[in-house]
Amino acid sequence: MTVTHRPPVERVTLGDIDVAYRRAGSGRRLVLIHGLGQDMNTWNEIQPRWFGCEAYAYDLRGHGSTTLGEAQGTIAQLGRDLIEFLEFAGPAVCVGFSLGGSIALWAAAERPDLVTGVIAVATSSVVGRAAAESMDHRITEVLSGDAGTMRTIIEEDTRSQLAGADTNFAAIVEQRLAAIGDARGYLSGARAVRNMRDDPLNLRLETIVQPVLVITGSMDPWCPRRAAEIMLEHLSHATFEELAGVGHLVTDVAAPEFLAVAQPWLNQLEVS
Repeated sequence: MTVTHRPPVERVTLGDIDVAYRRAGSGRRLVLIHGLGQDMNTWNEIQPRWFGCEAYAYDLRGHGSTTLGEAQGTIAQLGRDLIEFLEFAGPAVCVGFSLGGSIALWAAAERPDLVTGVIAVATSSVVGRAAAESMDHRITEVLSGDAGTMRTIIEEDTRSQLAGADTNFAAIVEQRLAAIGDARGYLSGARAVRNMRDDPLNLRLETIVQPVLVITGSMDPWCPRRAAEIMLEHLSHATFEELAGVGHLVTDVAAPEFLAVAQPWLNQLEVS
């Protein structure tokens, strides 16, 4: 599945950052939130293909073409950024991949008037000890290394996140490196992920009253089925879907499979 046309990049100043975004389609509003070390381009195969939706995809703070501002390295700050974007674009179902899913869930608990539902893809609400230590190691390596260090990290991470999928590994790595730029946004996002070890989202999940769809890949070593099960234990209105044979990078390698479960769930919201 290849998309040849992409909407133009637009910009809006929100708080202390200039946010880059694209919008496509018309109808029910969606906001798409990418993961750590990515940008809005991770949604290229998905954004134009939602049926009956106006889909916005934006770059997180310090990623892609969005400025860094005064980065704090917390889910709360990234969640407030999302809330400001929703105040600009309007209430929406938020579709978040990995870190983006955590951000969407944080915002859903904070502002149910703006987040009308959440699709959390390959997402966790808490970070375990080993994962936190791994993120600490990445942060230290990036701070003490050079561009070659960042490339090595992204290559190793991407390889494990693809879980053996037959896809264009080199193109994904280059896209991610372009999104990371000078790595300051990556560092802020990495700290936000790591901080979920000490400040998990689980208690916030219990306050979410909106419908949530949790999607995971059966071969995801980063956010495995157990991560989804933990979220489901704390969410009161949640549905779960597992994509067979899919690793962590759902948006890069499993766009048709993702849309096959996400679109019917979204359609059901409209008639419920």
